Amino acid sequence: MLDKRIKWAFFLVTLLFAALPIAGIILDVLKPSAIEIEKSKDTHVPTAGTASLREDMVLVPAGYFLRGYNGGGFDEKPESSVMLDAFWIDRYEVTYGAYTDFINATGHRKPLSRYVKHFEKLSATSQPAVYVSWEDADEYCRYRSARLPTEAEWEKAGRGTNGLLWPWGNQDKQGYANTGNLDPFEFTSPVGGFPKDKSPYGVYDMAGNAMEWVQDWYQEDAYKSNTPNPTGPSDGFFKVIKGPSWGTIGNETRLTIRLKMIPEFRDTTIGFRCAKTSKDGTLKNEKKER
Repeated sequence: MLDKRIKWAFFLVTLLFAALPIAGIILDVLKPSAIEIEKSKDTHVPTAGTASLREDMVLVPAGYFLRGYNGGGFDEKPESSVMLDAFWIDRYEVTYGAYTDFINATGHRKPLSRYVKHFEKLSATSQPAVYVSWEDADEYCRYRSARLPTEAEWEKAGRGTNGLLWPWGNQDKQGYANTGNLDPFEFTSPVGGFPKDKSPYGVYDMAGNAMEWVQDWYQEDAYKSNTPNPTGPSDGFFKVIKGPSWGTIGNETRLTIRLKMIPEFRDTTIGFRCAKTSKDGTLKNEKKER
């Protein structure tokens, strides 16, 4: 099942802010998945990972990738080949340490406070910055002369060109990522702490740790279009959240899962990473142009 915290938050927000057809959403969430979870034999215990790196990005080259999953929910269909231009994306989720540097430089509001439950277990320098709204994430990326990745960019960065459902393959394996299933961490882990949760492009923590805000407004039938470089609708009520978190349980942890939430929402399961459009494939040269 999908992450319980987001399910309930979405349910309550829907009742408060919009008269949406709840029944269809509940039925889709409760629908049994055809994917089996294989318990991993890997006994690796994740280590401390990378600390508060402000910018470490990897290049995802231009080309087609497989978006969507015909065996998934109604809004994950249909599978189709989509063309994207080259782009850069953060190797790791934005850390609490890097976000603190941003706060100190700009005076932006803090993501965590002593009033947030489990503050002391979520605020290490190397852990992902969580409890941030979409606006917070967008502002941070702008501070870095970057932007949030589009939903399509995020999915390609995680799946590669072969349409993998998880960074390591097409079968979920417990202990390979930081989710609510079996792993050594109660909450978020240091970024990059799960070596198996590494995409074909070298991007970490896309199948666990924190769910992530992306640029797009949510559109239920967005995957029916395979136009190049999709960015979603021009406006909307919900923003898209991609990927599972440390609290996601069950077998709904694949990279094609699509969640939606109002941009103002904050939760200890939601973080983000940044992206940049590539001009010549050399990040160093692109920095000099700004």
